Amino acid sequence: MKIVFIILNYNTFQETKDCVLSIESKVDTQNYKIVIVDNLSTDDSADKIEKFIEQKNNMILIRNTENLGFAKGNNVGIEYAKRNYKPQFIVVLNSDTELIQNDLVEKLDNEYRNSEFALLGPLILTADGRCDNSPHYPPTVEHIQKELRTFIREEKIIKRGLYRPYCGIRFLRNLVRYKILKKDTPLHRNMEFYQYQRQVVLQGCFLVFSEKAFEYIKGFDERTFLYYEEPILYLSLMKHELITVFDPEIVIYHKEGRSTSSVAKKNKDKLLFINKCFQESAKVVLDVLKAI
Repeated sequence: MKIVFIILNYNTFQETKDCVLSIESKVDTQNYKIVIVDNLSTDDSADKIEKFIEQKNNMILIRNTENLGFAKGNNVGIEYAKRNYKPQFIVVLNSDTELIQNDLVEKLDNEYRNSEFALLGPLILTADGRCDNSPHYPPTVEHIQKELRTFIREEKIIKRGLYRPYCGIRFLRNLVRYKILKKDTPLHRNMEFYQYQRQVVLQGCFLVFSEKAFEYIKGFDERTFLYYEEPILYLSLMKHELITVFDPEIVIYHKEGRSTSSVAKKNKDKLLFINKCFQESAKVVLDVLKAI
C-alpha cells in the first residue's frame, strides 16, 4: 500500500465528509486507503459516516468504545493501517483539513528520496487567509515550565468566572508587546513558514509519517489526551536521530483558523477541561525533556 489517511472524527460528520471528498478528488494515486476513527461521537456522525462510505471499498470506519483523545484515538487508526496495509506513508489529518493539491504523493516520494524523513508537515492555509503556525522551534524546559505556570494561574481565573475579560487583557498585552513595541517573539512561536526546514516541530493537524518512523516509534505518546502531541512526537523522533521536514511546497487547507473557534466563547466547564488537558500534557513534555 502506498499511502493511508487517518481521520479522527468526533461529532464532525460534514467536516469528515469534506475531508474524504478532497482526498478522493486530489490524491495522485489509486493505491490508497482511508481509515476513519470515530472517538465515540455524542451525535449521529458515526452512523452518517458509515452510510456515506458503505459503497467505498477503500475506506473503513473504526468505532472506539470510548473517547480516547487525540493521541490514543489516532494510534488506533495508525495501528490498524500498519497491521493491515503496511503503507509507505501514513497521513494523520484533522477532519477539518482538506487536500488542495493534486500531487501530494509525488512530492512525498521526491522528498523521501531526498531526506528519508520520518515525519513531514506541509504549509497550512486557514479559513481566514493566514498561514498557520507551523513549524515551531523545539521546546525547552524553561518554556514549558512558564506555560504550565500560566495554565495554573488561568485555572484560578476560570473558576472565578473572569476568563473572558482576562482573554481581552492578554490579547491587548500581546498586541502591544509584539506588534507595537516589536519585542522579540518567544522562541516557541512559529518560524518562517515559507522556508523548507528540517528538525523542527510540526503542526499536528496534518502529519505525514513514513514507514521509517515506525521502525522506532508506535505513533503518538498516549500519556496525553489533548495538546502538546507535536513537541512530544518531535522529541521522541530526535531521540532516535530521525528527520522531521517542513515542506512549504506541500500545501493543505485547515478550517480551524476561523475566529468563531475562539476558546473564550466556550463555557466554564469546557474551559476547565481544556485547561486540565493543557496542564497534564505540559507535565508529560517536561518529563520527556528531563529524560533526555
